[in-house]
Amino acid sequence: MEFVEPLYGLLVLSVVLFLAILASKTSGRLGVPALILFMALGWIFGPEGLNLIHLPSLDWLRYVGVVALSLILFSGGLDTRFDSVRPVMWRGVSLATLGVLLTAAVTAVAAYFIFPFTPAEAFLFGAIVSSTDAAAVFSVLRSKSIGLKHKLRPLLELESSSNDPMALMLTTAAIAWIIGERESGLVMGFQLVYQLLVGAAMGILVGYVTLWFINRLSLQYEGLFSVLILSAALFTYSTTDLIQANGLLAVYCAGVVIGNKPFVHRQSTLKFFDGLAWLMQILIFVSLGIILSPRALWDMVIPGILISLVLIFVSRPVGVFLSLLPFRKVGARDKVFISWVGLKGAAPLVFALYPLLAVEQGVSADVGQTVLNAVYFVVILSVVLQGTLLTRVAEWLGLALPMPEKTFYPLAMEQRDNFQSLLQEIQLPEDSPAIGKSLVGLNLPTDSLIILISRGDQFVMPNGSTELHAHDKLLVLATTQADLEGVYQRLGMFLPEST
Repeated sequence: MEFVEPLYGLLVLSVVLFLAILASKTSGRLGVPALILFMALGWIFGPEGLNLIHLPSLDWLRYVGVVALSLILFSGGLDTRFDSVRPVMWRGVSLATLGVLLTAAVTAVAAYFIFPFTPAEAFLFGAIVSSTDAAAVFSVLRSKSIGLKHKLRPLLELESSSNDPMALMLTTAAIAWIIGERESGLVMGFQLVYQLLVGAAMGILVGYVTLWFINRLSLQYEGLFSVLILSAALFTYSTTDLIQANGLLAVYCAGVVIGNKPFVHRQSTLKFFDGLAWLMQILIFVSLGIILSPRALWDMVIPGILISLVLIFVSRPVGVFLSLLPFRKVGARDKVFISWVGLKGAAPLVFALYPLLAVEQGVSADVGQTVLNAVYFVVILSVVLQGTLLTRVAEWLGLALPMPEKTFYPLAMEQRDNFQSLLQEIQLPEDSPAIGKSLVGLNLPTDSLIILISRGDQFVMPNGSTELHAHDKLLVLATTQADLEGVYQRLGMFLPEST
């Protein structure tokens, strides 16, 4: 970024970051993803507002956007629990590939009639807006304390985190079509398979190599382990991109591999990347807000509303229902909700820069600008409409589950190579037969231990004579899944399924 007065650059940057953090808190209360407010900050501080920040070039913005997007996907991979994703893996893969392709195709047909586009330009627009944004979806769910039935949460996490690579490949293919670099269907199919398979393989390989180094490399300072993993993420994307495979898929796969294996200083690393992912989101949306003119959005109102409605109510449902057709266990209500959870976010905004940067190769500058303005409008309307109504739709379809408020315990545990124990929080319901009993009287499994109790506004260090109260939150350590199930049985409860 460039500032009008370099002397005040750090001051302006610090103010923007501070306001972005406040915006994220406000967005939770409003039920709208914070990215809209981040973009508003860009408008305010950019040339259309206070004129305090300018961007060097669109090429710089695309470069920063791709790096930021790769780190966001890597962080999403770290947070993806493979045990919860495994039962819905093929559904997620179908949504992230066939679903994206179908969404792009249907949207392209509508764009051809709404905008002055050629078929290739219409497909370019459809490809750009075909992916969804995980961060936008789950920031709304968490702000409303809503869980989901039928394992919809891991399915949506998997789809949202893994469909960007497919959208990027379709975008680059559409640009090649526009500038006349036509390939046969066989060649394009081979390129698609190559990018997906090699991208996934590179991510898995670098993930395991990184784990090997982390657990054998003795560093004096704990913070350097997070920096080491950051370097691995950047290395994964750059090397995969150099061999013309899909770097975004590679960093996501690397994150999944690392996040699902024990390694030293795991908790501090996860917190580091969670904060980094937020910083990258702020950077992307504030930067994109800087280059956007509200007047250009106003000119896009009618076609923008039309294409947004087609995308929300036609393209996305067609992509979801057809791509999930082989999976008969997915009910109609589940498909309707998945269709609604098609929020647009960082990826379409970054991909929308590609046509403008391909003007010298033959893409029309007017088409590039129209695509960018239309994508902005689609993202904003999608977030405002779908994001605001998301929890209501979940409740209306009978798919919502209450999500207990998370307790922050005054301790931290680090998983080591041979640490295979389970740590879980259990909240006692009012009708639990364990209420009023002492811990010693519960006869818990030998290889299990209640290590801390959260009761109201205080923490209780338990011993054998400690009596349990209704609504106590128990932090339980168990050696095996069977031991954990035994604890639930003693408490008169059932081990819940992943939602």
